[in-house]
Amino acid sequence: MKNHKSEKRALADSTHLEPKNQAETKKEREEEKQKDISAGLEVIYGSAQVDFSKIDKAQSRITTLLFGSVLILSLLAATAWGGFFAYSKFFNANEDEYFDLSLTVPEELISGSTAEIIVNLKNPTTVPLAALLIDVNLPSGFVLQTTSTEPTDKDKLIWNIGELAGLAEQTITIQGIWIAATPSETPVQAYASFRPANFNADFEDIAVGYITTLQSVITTKLEGPTESSPGENLTYSLVLENSGVNDLKNIQIDLDLPRGFYIESSEPALSPGQQAVWKIPTLEPSTPQTITFSGSYAADVEGFAYIDATVSIIQNEHVLIQNTAQAYTDILASDFSVTLAGGGSSEKTTVDMAGTLRLSIAYQNTGEDNLENVSLLLDFQATDSIPVNWSQASLAGGQLTQDGIRWSASSIGSLAPAQTGLLNLSFPIDDALGVGDADSFTASVAATTEHGIVRSSVITIYINTQAKITTEARYFDETGTALGSGAMPPKVGETTVYRLRFNLENSLHALSDLRLSATLPPAVIWLNQSGADTGQISFDTDGKTITWSVSSLPVETTSISAYADVSITPTADDIDTFVKLLSTTSLSAQDTVSGQTITRSSPALTTDLEFDDYAAGKGIVIE
Repeated sequence: MKNHKSEKRALADSTHLEPKNQAETKKEREEEKQKDISAGLEVIYGSAQVDFSKIDKAQSRITTLLFGSVLILSLLAATAWGGFFAYSKFFNANEDEYFDLSLTVPEELISGSTAEIIVNLKNPTTVPLAALLIDVNLPSGFVLQTTSTEPTDKDKLIWNIGELAGLAEQTITIQGIWIAATPSETPVQAYASFRPANFNADFEDIAVGYITTLQSVITTKLEGPTESSPGENLTYSLVLENSGVNDLKNIQIDLDLPRGFYIESSEPALSPGQQAVWKIPTLEPSTPQTITFSGSYAADVEGFAYIDATVSIIQNEHVLIQNTAQAYTDILASDFSVTLAGGGSSEKTTVDMAGTLRLSIAYQNTGEDNLENVSLLLDFQATDSIPVNWSQASLAGGQLTQDGIRWSASSIGSLAPAQTGLLNLSFPIDDALGVGDADSFTASVAATTEHGIVRSSVITIYINTQAKITTEARYFDETGTALGSGAMPPKVGETTVYRLRFNLENSLHALSDLRLSATLPPAVIWLNQSGADTGQISFDTDGKTITWSVSSLPVETTSISAYADVSITPTADDIDTFVKLLSTTSLSAQDTVSGQTITRSSPALTTDLEFDDYAAGKGIVIE
């Protein structure tokens, strides 16, 4: 390899030594360089075809030609790209949009009227589309009548269109009965998937429209007396009419009754104890439907009482409210008051299986004159048998009859103005519900006076769910396999591990917000080994509290369990005793039917291990 620094240094030295021959040396170097270039060109082009003495001049003409050609080509390319850009921007704006999907929907519709929804499909490019699929999502209440193109899947409103040619357009028109809640704003959605011919991948597009629904074709009118007294029989009428052109299916009417009013008769008829709900299978256009119901207000009701009727259409298990109607009655003061209460409430009370239902009847002459020949009748109503042990009931002088429990005029007697009376009653509940027994029922009192009949408000009685908890401490399981470890019987200075078990049994109603808790004594150690069929086990180190939490327990799940491992190391003070392992266990849960908070408990646990047959007699601490 040449050392260029050495050569430069040698050249500098020679220039310094022979300044008079500098020009001649330079000329010789140029000639030598030219010879090298010529030799190289001869190798490339051959010595016979090129006049190397004219190479510089020819190179100038070729270079000029090349630069000119490049310049012309650059101008042509710039012109072409500019034209393409202008065409794309101003004359072919949708070139990049392979598919255009849109919806044409009415801005506002009346529920029950005919609706037309149009799905617009457009291919704005020259590129054909393949595998085009359209999926239209309409509200659950929409009743399909016709479509301009038969869908591939009529239930799901899916069209498998397949190919859509370049620059082609197509529409799908859907007609049906628009059913929606009022008021509401309901979305309508169309989804598309497709594949452009110049792509090997699927694309998607979505269009959404909104329809406002403010009213329904169903008109509702509720009328009744504007003034009455407690006990007076009142009749109300509810008239429904379909002002549209389509038959409407599955109409439901719900009454919201004021406190102290209950229906005695109706047309169509209601079953005893049934809620005030009527169903009309079909409501034809211009054919009014009338519902009538009669009843009276309780003796403790005074002032304006309002009855509300809600009319809905039930579609695919969705309740779509169409409208409401209201009637009111001014209830004047009564000259007799009667109240039925249980557990301090005149609206509802609860009772456990094998428990005792306690009710009280309070009555008073609120008028200015004596009342003669007052009698009372306590009436129970249920869709099934009432689980009461009637033979053991305490009736406070009342007589059990086919109509209910009656107190005759001879037992009540006459009442002076402001005079009161109180009857305390008790009804033992059966240990378990039999086939056909009701888990809820109602009760009310009718008082007959010389001025007519007045009634108490209706009270609902719920039977609480049958929940039970048990706890046990074990060293062995039911087969004799060890669950614990260490000394058995427990021994001073040695550690023994036990397993605590928590069991919950439930029937009748579902439970929610379950919380089972217990605390460990100071000498018992939490080993952080636990598990549960459902829910979570936690341990609070500060309070030494074990908590088992379950958010909900369906009625189909009749039993669940959990466990936790703990240990003890007995001291000399524990000799000849059972060591306490767990405090009293408490359960709190919500009965989802009765609404009652259920509380249960189980006793404390010791090393006695009374549920463990294999550890029998081995619970006392030894030295």
